[in-house]
Amino acid sequence: MIICLLIAMLVIHILLNTWYKITEDGMLVAHCSIFPEKKIAIAEITALGSTVMPISSYALSLDRLIIYKNDKYWLLISPVDKKDFINQLMKINPEIKLRHSDI
Repeated sequence: MIICLLIAMLVIHILLNTWYKITEDGMLVAHCSIFPEKKIAIAEITALGSTVMPISSYALSLDRLIIYKNDKYWLLISPVDKKDFINQLMKINPEIKLRHSDI
């Protein structure tokens, strides 16, 4: 019972402490609970894609965005409003390519 309670507390902590932020200086910050924050300059993002890959990531749902840096996979995230999130990134870096037509 104690183990189940501890696991439930960890899951709740992850759910409540996963977020993405675009800073004023053009950085994308991905935060996921106890894991280290990941930061990337939006100018370094080369492409975005859509996926449902179930691998471990800083994403809470399977409706995910793949962020590419130098055309290599960098991170999976799952913002609530993908289209708005992409638009915000594109305002800062209009050179970002969209790899899948469904995003």
